[in-house]
Amino acid sequence: MYAKSPSAIRRLRSAGFLLACGTCLLGTGHAAHAAKPAPPLSPAATLEDVVSSSTAAWDRVVVLPDGRLLVELPRWAGNTGPGLALLDGDNTPHPYPDNTWNDPATPAAKRLVAPSDVQLQPDGTLWVLDSGQPDPAGKPEAGGPKIVKIDSHTGQVMQTWPLDPGMLRTGSYAATMRIARGHAFIGDAGIPAMIVVKLDTNTQRRLMEHTPALTAHQPITVYGRVATNPAGHTAIINISQMDISADGQWLYFEPLCGPVYKLDTDLLVDPKVTPIELEEGPTLWYKTPPLGGITVGPDGTLYFNDVSTGSIFRLMPDRVYQKIVTDPRLHWPGGSFATKDGQLYVPAAQLDRTAPLNGGHNAIEWPVHIYRINIGSLPPPKF
Repeated sequence: MYAKSPSAIRRLRSAGFLLACGTCLLGTGHAAHAAKPAPPLSPAATLEDVVSSSTAAWDRVVVLPDGRLLVELPRWAGNTGPGLALLDGDNTPHPYPDNTWNDPATPAAKRLVAPSDVQLQPDGTLWVLDSGQPDPAGKPEAGGPKIVKIDSHTGQVMQTWPLDPGMLRTGSYAATMRIARGHAFIGDAGIPAMIVVKLDTNTQRRLMEHTPALTAHQPITVYGRVATNPAGHTAIINISQMDISADGQWLYFEPLCGPVYKLDTDLLVDPKVTPIELEEGPTLWYKTPPLGGITVGPDGTLYFNDVSTGSIFRLMPDRVYQKIVTDPRLHWPGGSFATKDGQLYVPAAQLDRTAPLNGGHNAIEWPVHIYRINIGSLPPPKF
């Protein structure tokens, strides 16, 4: 056993791991306290078809302050157009933030090579994680992996932070990111780890490598079928979904196969935290199925996009857990976005039908859609 200093104990207590109830277990693999499952919402939440595409597979969406949709088009899914596209009034896609940032002739450091995650903050700041890897199984382009900060009001790139090549391993893939407390928290889905970037100094640290909470331990199943890589083997995707509480205190994340963990960002921003503290830091928050997205709603409710059954669940702040809709149209519900006025936008991404997750064969059934759910009008659970 490792003895912890008084300061370490204080950090863990402030992180919510030593609770007054006395029934909680410290460490990875133990939930803070049990959620209360509620019967499925009846009637189920209504899906409104917002927009569709017969040429591009979208896996993430955000709603800009002016109401337009910004979509991410993963390179590895077979998309050939821009990595980010803004849908105008008639839903025509335009390269975002402009043509130059999506032009293959532009140097990789000034181009969106292969965006893998986006985050829109309340002030309109858009953060983009560029993996720099059109093929997650390949090598990133030199200068490609980076963080890009964009003013969504003007569409101007404000700053970029290149990822230090030393932060990535052979087989790494920078898949997901959230910004808070002056730091970027990046999940490596290839060689599981958390990369933490202090933005004002561009100080970068690679933490928690191979920590169980970041590591996939089971297959990804979609309607009972196991997702396979191009070689026909079971697809393994480590930490790849992430969201953060409004105050930046709690990071929610999961390997794609599930489950969801919760981690106090105090443990990530403090360079004095030891590897053992970080190993023990994640708390199992809910034993979810494979998820295509985790979204924190305006009231702190977590929305889980279940790719195994085409369902969306909500985990409310009082830890009531409920399925709000199951619909065959939600084939691989991807990275969704919750607006301040209570609208949840969900892309039905069909990623399990793309070549990297379908044994090397692309079988997307066009068109793909983005749906909207009025989560602000959903009734409370009934038991």
